[in-house]
Amino acid sequence: MTRHRKRLKLGILGAVTAAVALTACSPSGDGGGETTEATQGGEAVFAIDTPIIGLDPNVTPAAQDARVMRQVFDNLVAFDANGELIPWLATGWELSDDGLEYTFTLRDDVTFHDDTPFNGEAVCFNLDRIKDPVTASMYAASLIGPYASCVAPDETTAIVRVAEPFAPFMATLTSPFLSLVSPTAAAAVDAADFNLKPVGSGPYVIESYTPQDRVELVANENYNWAPGSANHQGRAYLDRITFQIVPDATVRLGSLRSGGFQAVGNVPETEAQGVEQDPGLEFVAQSQSGAPFQYHFNSEHPPFDDPTVRAALRQGFDIESAVSALYLGVYERAWGPLSPTTYDYDENRVSAFDFDPEAAAAALEGAGWELGADGIREKAGQKLSARMLELTPNREKRQDLAEFFKANMKDIGVDIQLEFKQSAGLLQAGQEGDYDILTLSLVNVDPNVLYSLYAPEQIPVPESPGFNYTRVAEPELSSLLLRAQQELDPATRTALHEEIQADIVENARSIAVYVPTYTMATNGIQGLRFDAEGYPVWYDVSIAN
Repeated sequence: MTRHRKRLKLGILGAVTAAVALTACSPSGDGGGETTEATQGGEAVFAIDTPIIGLDPNVTPAAQDARVMRQVFDNLVAFDANGELIPWLATGWELSDDGLEYTFTLRDDVTFHDDTPFNGEAVCFNLDRIKDPVTASMYAASLIGPYASCVAPDETTAIVRVAEPFAPFMATLTSPFLSLVSPTAAAAVDAADFNLKPVGSGPYVIESYTPQDRVELVANENYNWAPGSANHQGRAYLDRITFQIVPDATVRLGSLRSGGFQAVGNVPETEAQGVEQDPGLEFVAQSQSGAPFQYHFNSEHPPFDDPTVRAALRQGFDIESAVSALYLGVYERAWGPLSPTTYDYDENRVSAFDFDPEAAAAALEGAGWELGADGIREKAGQKLSARMLELTPNREKRQDLAEFFKANMKDIGVDIQLEFKQSAGLLQAGQEGDYDILTLSLVNVDPNVLYSLYAPEQIPVPESPGFNYTRVAEPELSSLLLRAQQELDPATRTALHEEIQADIVENARSIAVYVPTYTMATNGIQGLRFDAEGYPVWYDVSIAN
């Protein structure tokens, strides 16, 4: 079977903002890849490695959840394989001259899984629900930015207003976190129950969700509104997909080879070469767009309010060796706050600094941090010590990476106190500012992910989640972020994003470590493809002939 590594880069997405003022045409029949003969029917088990937080796209922030949600929900628009916006549930759209009003023309033949009709009111319900603080959206709310209101003058029209121009809006509407739920179902139960079994309009229906165990999906027999990026129309090929949670990689791969599983996620880097060389398996390494995995310094806590200290710690971290040793070439080393697969990625940030522990030690010495008798630096009676929080279970070997970092920091006289917390504990610590270093990667199809990570409005506080874990609120950077978010001219916006990336790297606001890459292996299926953010799409998947 074919074995490949996908490094998807939607390089022409910078033209999206210039194109949104045009009315889109009807969906094209041109698929997103080579059309293959497919067999209707059959079942597949996809073994994933970590639990699901929830399945309500308006609420959850997790990439693992999105891998399920992508099969259950639809979006207003999609990207094709060339990075161009194409219709999905919206057949057309227009942007007003002032950049504040989007008018969507909608399909009239779509129903949610509970037979609720999809219409303009459904679009407005979803956007209003995301904006409502009661919903407690952990990610989707940041994707709709300055959303102000939505009205539905008729069944096939939704008019969306934003308070100020918002350049990423059309791109982010393709995200699984902005896919659409049934208004009837969402209003009928409380949020916690809906998060367990939400209702969409996509090619698969959630039959059951057993936390910590599995999610069972069955084909939507009525589905006939896939976007033009799909390789077929009508019902999905498979009858059933099971997302089964199997933390043990050895068990996942063993069952894949025996035919018990048809796909597994997060293939260990130590197993990647063996999987690639196995003629019965197909291996995929899909780089994800957005922000790479980074160490974020809490700039509200001394000494990380000092850019000299932040830069010294970065210079003392042997990122290249750590990434190479742990990920064996499957993951790329990162350099700046955008992943290379994200448009407006600035290649000038590559090699902008070197690993130089002697220079790092000298910089700390120059900043007044003198080496103590125990090998840890001190200044004014304070130890150069930092609490670093990391996720448990050990996703993507991040705990191992933290141990590399801790050892490197000890070499330059910095004491790193590692604490491993589950996701709920990390979110709470982030909201309370109870950390010195917190780690994060964030998938996003648009470089506005920089706003999510560094804008003062995104500093997390109790009862209000956000992803600005650096807690930076400097006026010049804040102005650049806001201007880039509002700028509708692609060339000007690119220039602003380059300035932002330069600021973040030059001031060492965070340490970019690696590019998140979702690895999968499959056995006995065909037609798997990925969306613009790197999430697998199962709609075209069938049992291999």
